[in-house]
Amino acid sequence: MREFLLRSLKGYTTPDFDLENLVDAGRLDLVTRCISSALWLAKGLRHDTIIHVNLEGPKLPPKLISFYGSKLKGFSFDEKGIAKFIKFALEKGKNLELNESLEVHPGIVISKKSFEQLIKEKANYQIIYLHKKGKDIREFKFRENILFVFGDYIGMPRKTEFFLDNHKAEKVSLGKIEYHASHCIVIVNNELDRRIY
Repeated sequence: MREFLLRSLKGYTTPDFDLENLVDAGRLDLVTRCISSALWLAKGLRHDTIIHVNLEGPKLPPKLISFYGSKLKGFSFDEKGIAKFIKFALEKGKNLELNESLEVHPGIVISKKSFEQLIKEKANYQIIYLHKKGKDIREFKFRENILFVFGDYIGMPRKTEFFLDNHKAEKVSLGKIEYHASHCIVIVNNELDRRIY
């Protein structure tokens, strides 16, 4: 199983945002692109992939929305379509207690859960932190269950990097050029696909 965890430090955690202006909702436009890049192929969804989006912006952080490629139904890959499901999930998850989860649509689960808590729950996974100073992805050996961790346009706070170090996250680089988060997902998926097929 391949999983992705995007940390969005400004992404809205309440549904009071304009679907026509995702930029001002803590750059939810970038979040939707990452979800699309993680899950969609030219002819359907990736059934072996999950993407978790950790939102930490106003007004009720943290919120974690998880999208399971094997279970999703009636889900489109465009930004506005994905944003509608994020908005719906945030509406349904307004009153969640800490670490409580709720499936709001087939394949979409919202939780009142922190980035750190999810990392702790994935202790049996190979945790990969995408970082420019990591080992080249083309020389890296992956195990069966992998969680790829990355930040958005802001990057990862230093204290989070210390936390990842303490939880044995391995740093992997996609090369010397820095890419958008959604592009990084495509590159990772391609690398893993080439090893499988």
